[in-house]
Amino acid sequence: MQMRRSLRLVLIILALVLVIILLVGPWKPWGSKNRGVVLKHTEDVDRIVLLDPYNTTELKRVDGSWFLFGTEQVSHVAVENLLIAAGRLEVSSIISNESFTEQVDSPEDVREITFFRGEKAVLSYGLKEVSGKYVLHPPGSAKAYYVVLPGYPGLNLDRVFSATPDHYREHLLIDLEPSAISSIEIELASGEAFAFTRDPEGGIRCKPLNESTILPRGRPNELAVKLLFSYFTSIRYEQRTLIPADSLNVAGASLQPMASIGVESFDGERHLLKVFPFEENQNSQADLFRALVLYNDEQEALLLNYIYLDVLMRGLSHYFGEK
Repeated sequence: MQMRRSLRLVLIILALVLVIILLVGPWKPWGSKNRGVVLKHTEDVDRIVLLDPYNTTELKRVDGSWFLFGTEQVSHVAVENLLIAAGRLEVSSIISNESFTEQVDSPEDVREITFFRGEKAVLSYGLKEVSGKYVLHPPGSAKAYYVVLPGYPGLNLDRVFSATPDHYREHLLIDLEPSAISSIEIELASGEAFAFTRDPEGGIRCKPLNESTILPRGRPNELAVKLLFSYFTSIRYEQRTLIPADSLNVAGASLQPMASIGVESFDGERHLLKVFPFEENQNSQADLFRALVLYNDEQEALLLNYIYLDVLMRGLSHYFGEK
């Protein structure tokens, strides 16, 4: 009898512990502290306003599509990345408002982000990078929070939460279907320069563009060439850099071109990409994932992901022989 009572008491205690676990959620030690930090019900947000000392950006959702200032349709991916990040931020530690103010060189440089549902602001906070970490401060709060985005340790939240209108524009440079392309010209830093041209019937041939370029023997590999013609759909840039084109084009510039790539359509649409290595500063190595590009007659260099460029900067040997 005594054993039955003891077993019953143990079961009651276990049930109470389970209820406490479900209510408190001890596996989420920052759960209560994430309030005022994490954006709930992101699918209901229909307006986002981002402010910094130099820019004001308003993103508005109309009939399922996002628009910049209510008129210009923007990149769905850029807005989704913003909402996903806002919905997954986690607090890593807490600091006082006074400590936050002391760490910020200029409080007015804090980026302000506000999410709306209809006319109601559902979440608002300031965001600032401090010594490589991101600090979030809800308005009027006595506390500020160091925040992280789990699973994305190297992600630049400054870019994801950008207040610059250009960040949300489509950033589309080239969008040509393979069948629309009449010629592709490639000039590499090695001095090798060649072109693939296609006639309206689909016949493709390769020719050198200077005397030092010698075509390999045999016919180009059909698959490799077809893939080359397919790489000019949806080429986008990440951002403008404020680097003048003249500073890269001038003789003796510190950055030398890696390649020049030109593509032309049968309709006469012409695109020229002049590719340069990208260095964060003078003492850094060239970025392995991004490059500077001078596009057509643009007076400012653009930053492009290597995923678009690497496949366009291959030498002749790639297009001849078996693959």
